[in-house]
This record gives sequence, C-alpha cells and structure tokens, in this order.
Amino acid sequence: MNRALPAIQIISLVALAACTSAGAPTGATPAPAAADVQAGARIYAECAGCHGPAAEGTANGQVPALAGQHFTVIVKQLRDYREGERWDARMESIMAEHRFGDDAQIRKVAAYLASLKRPPAGGGSGEGAERGEAVYAKACASCHGARGQGSGARVVPRLAGQQYMYLRRQIHDAVDGRRPNFPVDHIALLAPLDADEIDGLAEFLSELEP
Repeated sequence: MNRALPAIQIISLVALAACTSAGAPTGATPAPAAADVQAGARIYAECAGCHGPAAEGTANGQVPALAGQHFTVIVKQLRDYREGERWDARMESIMAEHRFGDDAQIRKVAAYLASLKRPPAGGGSGEGAERGEAVYAKACASCHGARGQGSGARVVPRLAGQQYMYLRRQIHDAVDGRRPNFPVDHIALLAPLDADEIDGLAEFLSELEP
C-alpha cells in the first residue's frame, strides 16, 4: 500500500499471520449478515489494488491473504490499527484518513472477506515443511488447531494457506517487538526458534488448505 493512494486499502493483517489475542474483540461483534457481505464487497473493491481482486495478498510478504480469515479476527485487527494497538505505517495512514469510526463499515468488510475461498498460497522452498510441521505441532497446534484453522469464536487467526513470506515476516516482527498486539505467551514460544525452524513453520502453514 502507499500513503499517496486514495483507495481505502484496508488491511495489512494476519494472519499471524500470525497470532492475535485469544480474547473477544473490544465491544460487541454481531455476526455478519448477507447484506453485510454484499456491502463489504463494494467497500473491498477500493482495496483490491493492494490486497488483490480475490484478497489473495502478495507473495513478497508485504500484504497478507485475507480471503477466508475469520470474521472476528479481521474485525479485531482493523480495530487495533485504528486505535494504534498494531503498527504498520501504511495501515495507520489509511485508518487515520478514513477512520472506520463506525464499526459497521469494519464489520461489512470483514464479513465479505470471511466469505471468500482461496487455495493455499504456498511459496516456500519445498524443503522445510516437514520440520515446520513438527514445530507447529509442538508450539502452535493447541491454539491454532491441528491444521492451522484457527477459531472465530476465540478470535484465533486462520494460518492455513497464508502467504509464506508474510508468515515469516510476522514471526520475526513479533519476536523483535514490532507487533505490540501480539500475545506475550506466543512470543515466548516463537523466540527460541532458529531461522530454519521459522522458515519451515511458514512453509508448512502456507501449504495447508485454508
């Protein structure tokens, strides 16, 4: 995304991509309705220039795949950007300009994105997925599910099928203190991982069916 672009361009999300807090978003989050999905599609049309026409993100890790992410996770992350609880210069600029002060707009975009389907993003070298699977089973599966499916009810992101480079970047950002809304207990699990383990973890998750 670019500050100079006029589009709403809403999300540099996660899926960590990676993890969010497992608590409910601040304030009530009504379930999405069909009308919200339709309205959200119209809003998202202004975001597709950065996030892709199918919300597939980018392989370079700068923009995550959002299609199929849990409704509650998207709502929470957008609120966090709006309130300065998650950092990204592009998203902070977008939220400052458009604010999304009315949570109804956030819910509509989230409803649309949650309704989308997409294939796994992939993108790894093809050499580290087995190691990554072992790391995931030990450190992540108890929260994010056996296949990276996450939980909308617990506001746990779906990691399956996320962009490989985005997953890598978010893990490093979390460990290095660049994700202030990232749970401390998750950082403690990720901090001991070496570079090969992080690469393998990202590769394993990127190849899972969302």
